[in-house]
Amino acid sequence: MFYLSKLKGITVVDHLGNHSGNLVDLVVSLKDKYPAVTSVVIRSHRKEQVVLPWDALRGFEESRVLLAQKVEDIKPRAVKKDEIQLMRDVLDKQIVDTEGRKVIRVQDIQLARVDRKIRVIAVDISGRAILRRLGIGAISDLLPSRFSPGHNYIDWANVDLIGSGVDVVKLKVSHDKLSLLHPADIADIINELAPDDRVALLESLDKGVAADAVEEMIPEHQACALTEMAPKKAADILKEMEPDDAVDLLADLPDEKSAELLGIIKKEEADELRELLRHAEDSAGGIMTTEFVALDANMTVEAAIEHIRKLEPDAETIYYAYVVDAEERLLGVLSLRKMIISQPETRIRDIMETSPVTVNVKDEQEEAAKVIAKYNLLAVPVVDDNGKLEGIVTVDDAIDVVIPTAWKQRFSHMS
Repeated sequence: MFYLSKLKGITVVDHLGNHSGNLVDLVVSLKDKYPAVTSVVIRSHRKEQVVLPWDALRGFEESRVLLAQKVEDIKPRAVKKDEIQLMRDVLDKQIVDTEGRKVIRVQDIQLARVDRKIRVIAVDISGRAILRRLGIGAISDLLPSRFSPGHNYIDWANVDLIGSGVDVVKLKVSHDKLSLLHPADIADIINELAPDDRVALLESLDKGVAADAVEEMIPEHQACALTEMAPKKAADILKEMEPDDAVDLLADLPDEKSAELLGIIKKEEADELRELLRHAEDSAGGIMTTEFVALDANMTVEAAIEHIRKLEPDAETIYYAYVVDAEERLLGVLSLRKMIISQPETRIRDIMETSPVTVNVKDEQEEAAKVIAKYNLLAVPVVDDNGKLEGIVTVDDAIDVVIPTAWKQRFSHMS
């Protein structure tokens, strides 16, 4: 076993023992579970960087590279799309540790000789790797174990590459595990990344997972990420977000970017978001969602439950159902619990609450939060001056009014 950092700058000599340059990097293929070195990048004595194929080497030692002939007689090759340069593209890049739910840095790369090839075995994220790269790694061996930084390796088999090309390649661990984390945990991780890294990581996730994570991110990071992202991917994420969160994000984007994304989204969905954008940002209308369950008063409980089953993927909350007339005026509200315990043939009008607590679409958002807190609601309906049901403000949005996202992020780091 040996380390990538110790190879940087080692001497390259030809078959006659003449100095031909110095090693700059190793190129590996990503086709295998443990990538094999396919080429070496050297800086020749002419100060030019050239990529030489692995079969042009007579030997590879930890102290020097041996060429089979003069460097001038070797035909250079290009780095392929499924290849990366370890020092340039991996070393010092960031890894998402899904177990610790944090971002860590690749301090070194462990290599090994396997089947006459050199392969990448693991990444080293330990403090010992830092000392090694500073040239004082031996010091840690002299210190008592309680003071000496230990080894901390991540098997390369658990590392996935993300990004659209080697220039923006980033690392993460256990892609599947990342998608299983709570969106707030993913958002914490993404918030710690550099702007380019945030975009690369979001683009690597399923659009539903990415949308949930974006909803939990710091607002300025949301806007920055979607602005820098490929428009189609950004629009896909925006469509998956809850309408109220999507509108808040659109309001933070530059006008031209907002218009571009709305132009990609289906007209019906885009029109709904444009309608929400008309409301003042600090009003109940500005924080409400239009995804709720509306029922006809003459429905039976059995028909209503079947209706809810069909709508569930499109409804933000089904704790309550809202009863409206033909003009969409709010007539009543009832809980899902009440429907479940009622007889199937019971009419909705007979079990609904006919005097529901509401807020006006023009009310300040703080008023909506106060009403939710006062009456211990999970959501409050939002109506216009004519009593038409425009949307609902959910308890999580009310919490965001009282404890903004930025403060929630601070609390999460303190816990």
